[in-house]
Amino acid sequence: MDLKIDVSQEELRTMLRIRHDRLDEELQQLKAAYLSDIAMCGVRRIPEDPALAKACLRLYLRWQENYNGEADRYKTAYEGTKIAMSLAEEYRGVT
Repeated sequence: MDLKIDVSQEELRTMLRIRHDRLDEELQQLKAAYLSDIAMCGVRRIPEDPALAKACLRLYLRWQENYNGEADRYKTAYEGTKIAMSLAEEYRGVT
């Protein structure tokens, strides 16, 4: 099962507060890595309202890009959010 999240290139840039497109390819690769990482933790689906999944993606991107030199802070927040998603029925695909 492939996880998908509808996030535009512009949204990815906004998550890191950048305006240029020089990192677009890297951002797409990081998005794919994020989806793989949450899948390994038991996330099987992303609900119709992906607000939490998008917030978690933002934390992941900021961790990976060491946003404002605070990678550790973003990593900790990302891991907590990822665990919460992996335990939530709506993300595990439990009905």
